[in-house]
Amino acid sequence: MAINLKPKVRRLLLDKRQQKRYVFLLMAFVFTILYRMGKWPFASKNIALDPHNLPYSFQDYSGKDEPFFRGCTDTNLYLQDPDYAKMNASFVMLTRNEELGDVLKTMRSIEGHFNQWFGYPYVFLNDRPFTDHFKGQIQAATNATVEFGTINETAWEFPAEVRDSLLFKTALEDQNDRGIMYGNMESYHKMCRFYSGLFYKHPLVSKYEWYWRIEPDVDFFCDISYDPFLEMAKNNKKYGFTVLITELYWTVPNLFRTTKSFIRKTAGLKENLGTLWKLFTFNYNILDTEDEEISRWVNYPSDAKPKLTEKLMVDFLLENRGQLDNEEDLEGIQYLVERARSKMPLMEDSIEGEDYNLCHFWSNFEIARVDLFDNEVYNAYFKYLEESNGFWTERWGDAPIHSIGLGMILDLEDVHYFRDIGYRHSSLEHCPKNAIQGESNSGEFDDGFDFGCGCRCVCPKNEEDIEDNSTPCMDIFFELLQGKEYEKDFPGCYKPSIKDKDVIEEIRRDNFRVIE
Repeated sequence: MAINLKPKVRRLLLDKRQQKRYVFLLMAFVFTILYRMGKWPFASKNIALDPHNLPYSFQDYSGKDEPFFRGCTDTNLYLQDPDYAKMNASFVMLTRNEELGDVLKTMRSIEGHFNQWFGYPYVFLNDRPFTDHFKGQIQAATNATVEFGTINETAWEFPAEVRDSLLFKTALEDQNDRGIMYGNMESYHKMCRFYSGLFYKHPLVSKYEWYWRIEPDVDFFCDISYDPFLEMAKNNKKYGFTVLITELYWTVPNLFRTTKSFIRKTAGLKENLGTLWKLFTFNYNILDTEDEEISRWVNYPSDAKPKLTEKLMVDFLLENRGQLDNEEDLEGIQYLVERARSKMPLMEDSIEGEDYNLCHFWSNFEIARVDLFDNEVYNAYFKYLEESNGFWTERWGDAPIHSIGLGMILDLEDVHYFRDIGYRHSSLEHCPKNAIQGESNSGEFDDGFDFGCGCRCVCPKNEEDIEDNSTPCMDIFFELLQGKEYEKDFPGCYKPSIKDKDVIEEIRRDNFRVIE
């Protein structure tokens, strides 16, 4: 069953100006109020009765990239299967001694919901040595192997000539003055830089094939009764996420510009970009036309008909001046005046007809292959970003860098949405509906739904699911999954989606005088 996109989502996705109307946030707000009042209009657990206009979390989707399992699988039988093989994988967490309480909270959650059965090891990294107390408490919290590593100065610190400069200190103070979140926190900049391009080189991480990043103070809401590492390998998936959101613009104003510069300077990269690139970029190359001037005026689908109508009317006026009656002449003059008054649209962040749509995988949860990052292209990309100084002149996060970097080298089919894994970090959370299964939950777990995929989930009550409110990122993701605006053989750039000849023909049908 294909997921039903929200009304007007096609227009919203392709017209950034209309995104500002927040149509979908309003819809989510209305549904939330109804839910909290106990007046949710869909009493049945079978949404087939009315599948339209529902939040994504109340819909099913299948086909491309559906959950590996719907609901619970028998973990004992799963582990006893002769084909089961534990993967060369580990949890990875960057933390500090003073965060022990939050670390233990995360471990209790992941152990209780997953690792008590599968016993994957943990790698804890710190820029300072862990205390014996920290190590003892962590080791007592699990039966799995635990390793503790210290990050060397080269990997953690900015180069001495940078961090000792007046420009470095001024840049951080300026970010603070402009209200950029964490902009004045040197340690946050270091963390983002480390996770962007250095964590996978640490010897405790590089020896593994797969990693699962976790953070202090995390809650998991559902049991994970299967091995995500194994299922990703079996299904040829390379990167898994559970939250997809937008970045704060002023943290990354020049990240995409720098990325496009890297692509231009890297031989063969532009022609071989992955189809995942379309999840993170916005396309202004809308109109298929030989008229370069009109193409500069048309940056959104909604621009095409008005601008081509204006062009036809003005051309008609100029070609037939002196032969028109007053009414026809007046209409043409009005279009001519409108053109004269108009200013050429300035798409200030557009580079070669594209810009960054700010969407990114929230990287504090990611399950991925280590070699996704430790390869020639991504290492060169990180080196290029490092040399541009954006990790401190701006507040580039590892999440958008991972996302854009992977967008260059992965296809959509390489990525998996762990919709069935309930997860919370900070103020954002995702929690799926349970699948209906034979076993009775006796009220211990949330009710099951026909469209559910979760296993023994207990979701926070009356909390909003980020899946419903991450506009336009989840909209674009589901669009791509359904094949809309998707090209299997992506040539490294967008193809125009509207032919000027088709629009002109429509205009001629609607405006008979232009036909004459």
